[in-house]
Amino acid sequence: MKTITKAELGVTGSTVRQYMHPGEQEVLLTLIKSVEPHTMVEIGVNVGLTARAVLENIPSIERYIGIDVHAAYQFEIPAQRIEHPGEPGQLVKDDPRFELRLRGAELPHAADVIFIDGDHGKRAVMADSVWAAAIINHGGLIIWHDYGNPTVEVTGVLNRLQAQGRNLTHVENTWLVFERR
Repeated sequence: MKTITKAELGVTGSTVRQYMHPGEQEVLLTLIKSVEPHTMVEIGVNVGLTARAVLENIPSIERYIGIDVHAAYQFEIPAQRIEHPGEPGQLVKDDPRFELRLRGAELPHAADVIFIDGDHGKRAVMADSVWAAAIINHGGLIIWHDYGNPTVEVTGVLNRLQAQGRNLTHVENTWLVFERR
């Protein structure tokens, strides 16, 4: 898999965010800005930390769809069970651009950016990745979180996709991988 540095992306800042390593949110925002998206989908919106950062910093966003799971959902990896948010999207629920959809509801049919950070089991990551590739707009971007995280199964799935011919790029010293479509 190709690797790119934060500096090559033009990222210089480094703050710490819950669920992210120092500087990862800045990398994520830089990648998203590069597309000038109108519609973004986040799989695994949780309370909305990433959604809030995107909606505050990416002026081109007209529609942000956060996808999460219902309270009874069973994650593939037992350790993820603590990640059920009490109120998915609570930090952005009043933003008119934000729309929450729970797993099982109809998924969007097109997006400019898709951020995959939901169920980190291999079946879920593969299904999310296949779906994202099918609906991402030309020139869009798919971004995954938790590549290199030894406690989840994201790395194996992304390595498999890379071996199958997907053009994935890992951002050095982060758990972020992206693919421009």
